[in-house]
Amino acid sequence: MTVTAGTVFNSEFVLPKRMQGLQPTLIRQFFERALPESINFGLGEPDLPTPDFLRREAARVAVEEQNGYTSHPGLPALRAKIAEQYPHLGIGLNDVVVTVGSQEAMTAAFLCIVDNGDEVLLPNPGFPAYDACVKISQGSPVYYRLPADKDFAFNIEEFRRAITPKTKAAVVISPSNPTGQIFTSDDLKQIAKVLKDTGIYLISDEIYSDLYFGERPHSASEYYGKTVIVSGLSKSLSMTGWRLGWAASSQKEIMQAIQILHGFLTVCTSAITQKAALLGWTEEAAAAKQSAREIYKKRGEFLVDLFGTELGLHATSPHGAFYTMLDVRSLGDDIEIAEKCLQNRVVTVPGIAFGTEAKGFLRISFCNTEEKMAEGVRRMKEVLL
Repeated sequence: MTVTAGTVFNSEFVLPKRMQGLQPTLIRQFFERALPESINFGLGEPDLPTPDFLRREAARVAVEEQNGYTSHPGLPALRAKIAEQYPHLGIGLNDVVVTVGSQEAMTAAFLCIVDNGDEVLLPNPGFPAYDACVKISQGSPVYYRLPADKDFAFNIEEFRRAITPKTKAAVVISPSNPTGQIFTSDDLKQIAKVLKDTGIYLISDEIYSDLYFGERPHSASEYYGKTVIVSGLSKSLSMTGWRLGWAASSQKEIMQAIQILHGFLTVCTSAITQKAALLGWTEEAAAAKQSAREIYKKRGEFLVDLFGTELGLHATSPHGAFYTMLDVRSLGDDIEIAEKCLQNRVVTVPGIAFGTEAKGFLRISFCNTEEKMAEGVRRMKEVLL
């Protein structure tokens, strides 16, 4: 176009289509409206402190070392430790990218796999960021049910039914946010069998893989080669604000793309965080993770029992992570119930935030002391019964 005198331009700003309709999740919307001295059953953030050995190491690194840029994909020593976590993949340094938390790894994975018009299978219920990431990638989210009447357990027929010729990728998360359920090895083998020879990629969200209350959950990558693992230390070592995550895969073209995208998005993850995170695979770290598992297991059992005895309501028994789904269908609409709780200084998340299958439930996080959780249930009882 030739610009001449009198040329009229449309100066009104219009959001790109990939951004239109995106809103903060209901998780954040309810949390941001919390009244002072509220009991938090909402955010999935560990209340346990970051272990002392990590804090001391970060302080030492900050004071004693020069902390400039690392290479885009991260410190070689840290990538080596991450790669060693997945011996079945036989991956090396170039197959791991250290990211600013698992959220960046997840978003990068979607952007590097999904193209305009591609369909992506997402769990229903599932973490709402998946839906947003698919839309930002200009793909179309398609949902496979984790049936509420089966306590949100995986069902291979629901998964199979959702696949179409347009399916480019599928997401699994184990242990699950929001349900606390774990995909069994049989579940993952069934998925691998269904996806064999389809060319469909799996994005396996394993951020809660160190928080389990029985047998350690298996990685989908053990059974299906076209898997991109998204994980990190945020949940297992109470490092949410440190922003240390990673993507790992034997799919070299995808990992190269993620590395390039990561470099343009962030350059690199904090050098101080990366250096401290080298201690995330020590005996001290293993002991801290085991302690966290024991604490969350006890808290989950305490809270599920309390909902039954004090409210007469069923809550799912979590197998991992730190969530339970509280069935409030007998009391009315989950958003209205969450609103009542919020006004009485208890933050919960309505199940509809995670998908239609969770409508009528509240996602409850048990990242709290038993004393605070008992007070939270007491406050809920005041407005619900």
